[in-house]
Amino acid sequence: MLPSHKDSSTRTAVIAGAVDTLITLAALLAAQSSVLLADFLKTGLEFIAVLLAWVAMRHLARGAGDAYDYGIGKLENLSSLIVAALMGLVFIVITVNAVRGLLSPSHVGGIGVTISLVAQVVFGSINCWLWRRCRLAAQAEDSPLMASQAKLFFTKLFGNVFIFGSLALSLLLADHSWSVYIDPIASLVIAGSILVSAIGVFSSSVYDLLDGTLEEKDKLDIMRELVLHFHRYDRLYGVRSRRAGNRVFIDIHVGFDPARRVGDVEQDIAAMRAGVMRHFKNACVTVVLGPELTLASESADGEQVTVSRLAAR
Repeated sequence: MLPSHKDSSTRTAVIAGAVDTLITLAALLAAQSSVLLADFLKTGLEFIAVLLAWVAMRHLARGAGDAYDYGIGKLENLSSLIVAALMGLVFIVITVNAVRGLLSPSHVGGIGVTISLVAQVVFGSINCWLWRRCRLAAQAEDSPLMASQAKLFFTKLFGNVFIFGSLALSLLLADHSWSVYIDPIASLVIAGSILVSAIGVFSSSVYDLLDGTLEEKDKLDIMRELVLHFHRYDRLYGVRSRRAGNRVFIDIHVGFDPARRVGDVEQDIAAMRAGVMRHFKNACVTVVLGPELTLASESADGEQVTVSRLAAR
Protein backbone atom coordinates (compact mmCIF):
# COMPACT_ATOMS: atom_id res chain seq x y z
CA MET A 1 0.00 0.00 0.00
CA LEU A 2 1.22 3.50 -0.71
CA PRO A 3 2.18 5.75 2.18
CA SER A 4 -0.97 7.70 3.05
CA HIS A 5 0.46 11.22 2.62
CA LYS A 6 2.07 10.45 -0.74
CA ASP A 7 -0.99 8.58 -2.00
CA SER A 8 -3.52 11.19 -0.88
CA SER A 9 -1.45 14.11 -2.16
CA THR A 10 -0.91 12.61 -5.60
CA ARG A 11 -4.49 11.35 -5.94
CA THR A 12 -5.83 14.78 -4.98
CA ALA A 13 -3.45 16.36 -7.49
CA VAL A 14 -4.74 14.09 -10.28
CA ILE A 15 -8.37 14.96 -9.55
CA ALA A 16 -7.65 18.68 -9.19
CA GLY A 17 -5.57 18.64 -12.39
CA ALA A 18 -8.37 17.01 -14.39
CA VAL A 19 -10.95 19.53 -13.16
CA ASP A 20 -8.55 22.43 -13.72
CA THR A 21 -7.88 21.30 -17.29
CA LEU A 22 -11.59 21.18 -18.09
CA ILE A 23 -12.21 24.63 -16.59
CA THR A 24 -9.29 26.22 -18.44
CA LEU A 25 -10.58 24.69 -21.66
CA ALA A 26 -14.01 26.21 -21.04
CA ALA A 27 -12.42 29.59 -20.29
CA LEU A 28 -10.33 29.40 -23.47
CA LEU A 29 -13.36 28.63 -25.63
CA ALA A 30 -15.32 31.54 -24.12
CA ALA A 31 -12.62 34.23 -24.36
CA GLN A 32 -9.98 35.76 -26.60
CA SER A 33 -6.68 35.69 -24.73
CA SER A 34 -3.25 34.35 -25.58
CA VAL A 35 -2.61 33.78 -21.87
CA LEU A 36 -5.67 31.55 -21.59
CA LEU A 37 -4.42 29.44 -24.51
CA ALA A 38 -1.04 29.10 -22.79
CA ASP A 39 -2.80 28.36 -19.50
CA PHE A 40 -4.83 25.54 -21.05
CA LEU A 41 -1.82 23.92 -22.72
CA LYS A 42 0.29 24.30 -19.57
CA THR A 43 -2.45 22.92 -17.33
CA GLY A 44 -3.09 19.95 -19.62
CA LEU A 45 0.57 18.96 -19.76
CA GLU A 46 0.93 19.42 -15.99
CA PHE A 47 -2.04 17.11 -15.52
CA ILE A 48 -0.28 14.47 -17.63
CA ALA A 49 2.86 14.91 -15.52
CA VAL A 50 0.94 14.41 -12.27
CA LEU A 51 -0.86 11.41 -13.74
CA LEU A 52 2.46 9.82 -14.72
CA ALA A 53 3.75 10.39 -11.19
CA TRP A 54 0.68 8.69 -9.73
CA VAL A 55 1.09 5.69 -12.06
CA ALA A 56 4.77 5.40 -11.10
CA MET A 57 3.89 5.43 -7.41
CA ARG A 58 1.34 2.66 -7.96
CA HIS A 59 4.07 0.53 -9.54
CA LEU A 60 6.40 1.26 -6.61
CA ALA A 61 3.66 0.27 -4.17
CA ARG A 62 3.25 -3.14 -5.82
CA GLY A 63 6.94 -3.85 -5.23
CA ALA A 64 9.74 -5.04 -7.47
CA GLY A 65 8.93 -8.74 -7.48
CA ASP A 66 11.60 -11.34 -8.22
CA ALA A 67 13.11 -9.47 -11.16
CA TYR A 68 14.63 -6.61 -9.11
CA ASP A 69 16.15 -7.74 -5.83
CA TYR A 70 17.29 -4.21 -5.00
CA GLY A 71 13.94 -2.60 -5.75
CA ILE A 72 12.82 -0.23 -8.50
CA GLY A 73 13.66 3.07 -6.82
CA LYS A 74 15.04 4.48 -10.09
CA LEU A 75 11.51 4.45 -11.48
CA GLU A 76 10.99 7.64 -9.47
CA ASN A 77 13.94 9.27 -11.21
CA LEU A 78 12.69 8.17 -14.64
CA SER A 79 9.27 9.62 -13.84
CA SER A 80 10.96 12.85 -12.77
CA LEU A 81 12.76 13.01 -16.11
CA ILE A 82 9.43 12.64 -17.91
CA VAL A 83 8.05 15.48 -15.79
CA ALA A 84 11.07 17.61 -16.75
CA ALA A 85 10.56 16.79 -20.44
CA LEU A 86 6.90 17.80 -20.23
CA MET A 87 7.85 21.03 -18.50
CA GLY A 88 10.30 21.71 -21.33
CA LEU A 89 7.53 21.12 -23.87
CA VAL A 90 5.26 23.51 -21.94
CA PHE A 91 8.04 26.11 -22.07
CA ILE A 92 8.27 25.85 -25.86
CA VAL A 93 4.50 26.07 -26.37
CA ILE A 94 4.08 29.09 -24.10
CA THR A 95 7.09 30.87 -25.62
CA VAL A 96 5.86 30.39 -29.20
CA ASN A 97 2.38 31.58 -28.24
CA ALA A 98 3.80 34.61 -26.39
CA VAL A 99 5.92 35.64 -29.38
CA ARG A 100 2.85 35.34 -31.58
CA GLY A 101 0.99 37.59 -29.15
CA LEU A 102 3.74 40.18 -29.27
CA LEU A 103 3.67 40.22 -33.07
CA SER A 104 -0.14 40.38 -33.28
CA PRO A 105 -1.40 41.87 -29.98
CA SER A 106 -5.08 42.16 -29.08
CA HIS A 107 -7.21 43.06 -26.06
CA VAL A 108 -8.57 40.27 -23.86
CA GLY A 109 -12.30 39.86 -23.52
CA GLY A 110 -15.23 37.49 -23.07
CA ILE A 111 -16.90 35.63 -20.22
CA GLY A 112 -13.98 33.22 -20.22
CA VAL A 113 -11.77 35.87 -18.60
CA THR A 114 -14.09 35.98 -15.57
CA ILE A 115 -14.16 32.19 -15.42
CA SER A 116 -10.38 32.10 -15.53
CA LEU A 117 -10.00 34.73 -12.78
CA VAL A 118 -12.16 32.69 -10.42
CA ALA A 119 -10.36 29.47 -11.42
CA GLN A 120 -6.93 31.00 -10.75
CA VAL A 121 -7.94 31.85 -7.19
CA VAL A 122 -9.44 28.43 -6.48
CA PHE A 123 -6.72 26.30 -8.05
CA GLY A 124 -4.00 28.62 -6.81
CA SER A 125 -5.10 27.77 -3.27
CA ILE A 126 -5.20 24.06 -4.11
CA ASN A 127 -1.75 24.14 -5.73
CA CYS A 128 -0.33 25.97 -2.71
CA TRP A 129 -1.66 23.26 -0.41
CA LEU A 130 -0.36 20.45 -2.66
CA TRP A 131 3.04 22.13 -2.95
CA ARG A 132 3.43 22.20 0.84
CA ARG A 133 2.35 18.57 1.22
CA CYS A 134 4.66 17.29 -1.52
CA ARG A 135 7.58 19.30 -0.17
CA LEU A 136 7.10 17.81 3.31
CA ALA A 137 6.79 14.31 1.83
CA ALA A 138 9.98 14.78 -0.22
CA GLN A 139 11.91 15.93 2.86
CA ALA A 140 10.58 13.10 5.03
CA GLU A 141 11.24 10.25 2.58
CA ASP A 142 14.03 11.65 0.37
CA SER A 143 11.82 10.97 -2.66
CA PRO A 144 12.94 12.49 -6.00
CA LEU A 145 9.46 11.96 -7.40
CA MET A 146 7.79 13.95 -4.63
CA ALA A 147 10.52 16.60 -4.92
CA SER A 148 9.76 17.02 -8.63
CA GLN A 149 6.04 17.15 -7.83
CA ALA A 150 6.68 19.88 -5.26
CA LYS A 151 8.54 21.92 -7.88
CA LEU A 152 5.76 21.30 -10.38
CA PHE A 153 3.04 22.53 -7.99
CA PHE A 154 5.11 25.58 -7.07
CA THR A 155 5.37 26.33 -10.79
CA LYS A 156 1.59 25.88 -11.12
CA LEU A 157 1.03 28.24 -8.18
CA PHE A 158 3.37 30.79 -9.74
CA GLY A 159 1.41 30.47 -12.98
CA ASN A 160 -1.91 30.99 -11.19
CA VAL A 161 -0.66 34.20 -9.61
CA PHE A 162 0.77 35.58 -12.83
CA ILE A 163 -2.19 34.66 -14.99
CA PHE A 164 -4.59 36.23 -12.50
CA GLY A 165 -2.45 39.37 -12.36
CA SER A 166 -2.08 39.66 -16.13
CA LEU A 167 -5.81 39.22 -16.76
CA ALA A 168 -6.74 41.67 -14.02
CA LEU A 169 -4.30 44.29 -15.32
CA SER A 170 -5.49 43.76 -18.89
CA LEU A 171 -9.06 44.50 -17.82
CA LEU A 172 -8.20 47.43 -15.55
CA LEU A 173 -5.88 49.08 -18.09
CA ALA A 174 -7.88 48.31 -21.22
CA ASP A 175 -8.09 52.03 -22.07
CA HIS A 176 -4.32 52.17 -22.63
CA SER A 177 -3.03 50.97 -25.99
CA TRP A 178 0.05 49.33 -24.49
CA SER A 179 -2.08 47.03 -22.32
CA VAL A 180 -2.33 44.58 -25.24
CA TYR A 181 1.25 43.51 -24.45
CA ILE A 182 0.51 42.47 -20.87
CA ASP A 183 -0.70 38.99 -21.86
CA PRO A 184 2.29 37.91 -23.95
CA ILE A 185 4.87 39.43 -21.55
CA ALA A 186 3.28 37.62 -18.59
CA SER A 187 3.36 34.41 -20.62
CA LEU A 188 7.10 34.82 -21.19
CA VAL A 189 7.68 35.26 -17.46
CA ILE A 190 5.75 32.05 -16.78
CA ALA A 191 7.73 30.25 -19.48
CA GLY A 192 10.99 31.35 -17.87
CA SER A 193 9.97 30.00 -14.46
CA ILE A 194 8.98 26.67 -16.02
CA LEU A 195 12.34 26.43 -17.79
CA VAL A 196 14.26 27.02 -14.55
CA SER A 197 12.21 24.37 -12.75
CA ALA A 198 12.64 21.88 -15.61
CA ILE A 199 16.42 22.32 -15.55
CA GLY A 200 16.47 21.73 -11.78
CA VAL A 201 14.34 18.58 -11.97
CA PHE A 202 16.37 17.22 -14.91
CA SER A 203 19.77 17.79 -13.31
CA SER A 204 18.81 16.25 -9.95
CA SER A 205 17.20 13.19 -11.58
CA VAL A 206 20.15 12.54 -13.92
CA TYR A 207 22.57 12.80 -10.98
CA ASP A 208 20.77 10.02 -9.10
CA LEU A 209 20.56 7.82 -12.21
CA LEU A 210 24.35 7.89 -12.69
CA ASP A 211 24.96 5.82 -9.52
CA GLY A 212 27.58 8.27 -8.27
CA THR A 213 29.41 7.84 -4.99
CA LEU A 214 28.37 9.67 -1.83
CA GLU A 215 29.28 13.26 -1.11
CA GLU A 216 32.33 14.06 1.01
CA LYS A 217 30.21 14.92 4.04
CA ASP A 218 28.55 11.49 3.94
CA LYS A 219 31.92 9.79 3.54
CA LEU A 220 33.23 11.62 6.60
CA ASP A 221 30.20 10.43 8.61
CA ILE A 222 31.04 6.84 7.64
CA MET A 223 34.70 7.25 8.62
CA ARG A 224 33.74 8.77 11.98
CA GLU A 225 31.59 5.73 12.75
CA LEU A 226 34.43 3.40 11.76
CA VAL A 227 36.79 5.30 14.06
CA LEU A 228 34.29 4.95 16.93
CA HIS A 229 34.20 1.20 16.29
CA PHE A 230 37.92 0.73 15.59
CA HIS A 231 38.21 -1.69 18.55
CA ARG A 232 35.78 -4.11 16.88
CA TYR A 233 37.92 -4.98 13.84
CA ASP A 234 41.63 -5.55 13.15
CA ARG A 235 41.98 -4.00 9.70
CA LEU A 236 40.04 -1.70 7.39
CA TYR A 237 40.56 -2.54 3.72
CA GLY A 238 38.30 0.12 2.23
CA VAL A 239 34.80 1.56 1.80
CA ARG A 240 32.70 1.68 -1.37
CA SER A 241 29.45 3.60 -1.78
CA ARG A 242 26.93 4.54 -4.45
CA ARG A 243 23.50 6.05 -4.87
CA ALA A 244 20.75 4.29 -6.82
CA GLY A 245 17.67 6.47 -7.01
CA ASN A 246 16.79 7.47 -3.46
CA ARG A 247 18.68 4.51 -1.96
CA VAL A 248 22.25 4.36 -0.68
CA PHE A 249 24.49 1.29 -0.85
CA ILE A 250 27.61 1.11 1.35
CA ASP A 251 30.14 -1.75 1.39
CA ILE A 252 32.70 -1.80 4.22
CA HIS A 253 35.60 -4.23 3.80
CA VAL A 254 37.22 -5.16 7.11
CA GLY A 255 39.36 -7.92 8.62
CA PHE A 256 38.97 -9.73 11.94
CA ASP A 257 41.22 -11.93 14.03
CA PRO A 258 40.71 -15.50 12.70
CA ALA A 259 40.79 -16.82 16.25
CA ARG A 260 37.64 -14.94 17.29
CA ARG A 261 34.27 -16.64 17.62
CA VAL A 262 31.77 -16.15 14.81
CA GLY A 263 29.09 -15.03 17.25
CA ASP A 264 31.30 -12.22 18.59
CA VAL A 265 32.17 -11.10 15.06
CA GLU A 266 28.47 -10.99 14.13
CA GLN A 267 27.72 -8.74 17.10
CA ASP A 268 30.52 -6.35 16.10
CA ILE A 269 29.29 -6.29 12.48
CA ALA A 270 25.74 -5.52 13.65
CA ALA A 271 27.00 -2.65 15.81
CA MET A 272 29.03 -1.20 12.93
CA ARG A 273 26.10 -1.43 10.52
CA ALA A 274 23.72 0.23 12.98
CA GLY A 275 26.19 3.07 13.57
CA VAL A 276 26.56 3.82 9.87
CA MET A 277 22.88 3.43 8.99
CA ARG A 278 21.74 6.05 11.48
CA HIS A 279 23.30 8.72 9.23
CA PHE A 280 21.28 7.75 6.12
CA LYS A 281 17.74 7.14 4.94
CA ASN A 282 16.97 4.10 2.78
CA ALA A 283 20.51 2.78 3.27
CA CYS A 284 21.79 -0.75 2.66
CA VAL A 285 25.04 -1.25 4.61
CA THR A 286 27.08 -4.43 4.03
CA VAL A 287 30.14 -5.36 6.10
CA VAL A 288 32.35 -7.66 4.02
CA LEU A 289 35.08 -9.89 5.48
CA GLY A 290 38.30 -9.42 3.54
CA PRO A 291 39.59 -7.01 0.89
CA GLU A 292 38.28 -6.38 -2.60
CA LEU A 293 40.67 -7.49 -5.34
CA THR A 294 40.68 -5.87 -8.79
CA LEU A 295 41.96 -7.68 -11.86
CA ALA A 296 42.65 -5.92 -15.16
CA SER A 297 41.98 -7.82 -18.34
CA GLU A 298 42.16 -6.81 -21.98
CA SER A 299 38.93 -6.55 -23.92
CA ALA A 300 38.60 -7.45 -27.59
CA ASP A 301 39.05 -3.84 -28.70
CA GLY A 302 42.10 -3.29 -26.52
CA GLU A 303 40.37 -1.23 -23.81
CA GLN A 304 41.10 -1.92 -20.17
CA VAL A 305 38.23 -3.54 -18.32
CA THR A 306 38.21 -3.73 -14.54
CA VAL A 307 36.81 -6.92 -13.09
CA SER A 308 36.01 -6.95 -9.39
CA ARG A 309 35.66 -9.93 -7.09
CA LEU A 310 35.63 -10.40 -3.39
CA ALA A 311 38.30 -12.61 -1.86
CA ALA A 312 37.24 -14.73 1.08
CA ARG A 313 39.52 -14.46 4.03
